[in-house]
Amino acid sequence: MTRLFTKVSALATLAIGLLSTAEAIGTAVNYTGTLCQNYVNYEIWVPSPNVTVAAIEGQLVAQKLTADVIAKIPPSCSGPFIEYVCSSSFPRIVPTGPGVADVRFACKSTCQAVAKNCASILQQFGRPDLIPDCEGVIPSTAKTVPPGILFQPDGLCNALSPLTSNNSSAGFHCPPPFIPVRPGMPPSPTCSADCCVPCPAQYHLYREGALDKGFRMTNIMRAVSMVFSFILMVSYLCLPDKRSHPSALILLFAICVFLFSVVVIFPLLDTNAMQCVDEYTPSTQQNNLKCAIQGAMLIFASVGTCAWCSALIVNLHLHTVWNSAWLAKKYWLLHSICWGFAIAVTAVALGTGQVRWEFATLCLISQEKSSTIFFYPMAAMIFPAFLVHIATFFHIARISAQAGADSETMSRSTLSASAAAVISHRRHVMMAIKIQWRAAVMAVCALLSVTFYWLFYFLQLGKINPTELAPYVE
Repeated sequence: MTRLFTKVSALATLAIGLLSTAEAIGTAVNYTGTLCQNYVNYEIWVPSPNVTVAAIEGQLVAQKLTADVIAKIPPSCSGPFIEYVCSSSFPRIVPTGPGVADVRFACKSTCQAVAKNCASILQQFGRPDLIPDCEGVIPSTAKTVPPGILFQPDGLCNALSPLTSNNSSAGFHCPPPFIPVRPGMPPSPTCSADCCVPCPAQYHLYREGALDKGFRMTNIMRAVSMVFSFILMVSYLCLPDKRSHPSALILLFAICVFLFSVVVIFPLLDTNAMQCVDEYTPSTQQNNLKCAIQGAMLIFASVGTCAWCSALIVNLHLHTVWNSAWLAKKYWLLHSICWGFAIAVTAVALGTGQVRWEFATLCLISQEKSSTIFFYPMAAMIFPAFLVHIATFFHIARISAQAGADSETMSRSTLSASAAAVISHRRHVMMAIKIQWRAAVMAVCALLSVTFYWLFYFLQLGKINPTELAPYVE
């Protein structure tokens, strides 16, 4: 009540005999400035005849509030901001009768529009001091009209609007390669300050056409890989002896490799359609069905490839080191683990909505969740298999070395039962190497590829964040 009484008393004091006693409580002058010429076409109130329009605008210029600076502010903020500056700096004189006038000060709704639309932008510009306190007094009245005038309610305030369509915000533009937000464009995390990062953003970090050529070459290589993996898969499907253990493991591995390679069809048909929904919005599983399908296939095939690769390594170890064919009768267990693991990882990725495009030409799990959902589960499977393969390698190396050292001695002596067993085991190891060396090399190459890809995704991709704009656009 005290604040309301103070406001009413101040307004009444200003209104009664304002023009007749201008020197005592202020005076009315014509606006002759330039900053607000598109908003002010009325007589303005100044607190003293010694205060001129030029002096008021000089104070604004001292705060770096010039037409050129305001024109650089995005349109969503510049309009409300210039209305706030002009209405609060130049109160309106409204005649209410012969020799009597009222003074209309800035509207609270205008102040609130600035606080809503400009707070984040002014923070980015490094000018949080310009964000108004709509519950406090109007800054221009804090010292001249004790104890200060509060922002006024609608209908009793100095509401402004552009006098012409050529307002100060018309000069705002987004420097290339940024693109402006246009009416009707949906919100996007790649937009800030009414400017958007074009999609795909990485293309603008290199010389024109460089990434197009690079991605085209990698897609061609993937297409060639797809053809060869298809031939391998069909060969193992058609040849009878390749559908039984242990060749069946390579068949299942080849199926996963083919699924991994076949996703190249999506970017080959339309690269940009996989990367972006429109000119500035990256693809996600929520806004691009093709991205969701391709991403799910890639995740499933990647995990499945690693799973069957691990199965190959474990089988080689059992067969070579322990002379065991235990997995030959446990394919139900292998199918449950390998396919089940791939389905589980894919389901988690889709269920959490993390499939999206972030780099290159394919959709995958977002960088933020990639390790948790994708790479750590694969690491729990791949690295133990790698250690098993190392153990197998050292066993083969030891047997081979012993075979070379003992071959001459054993050939000159009568073989005991134990010596015969050793020779039999060595022959078994060498036969296993002869039969499965291709599968072993393929498994090692797959492990190295996954490890390399993981290191790139984990270490290098985080250095590129195209969704962050500069603090402000000049």
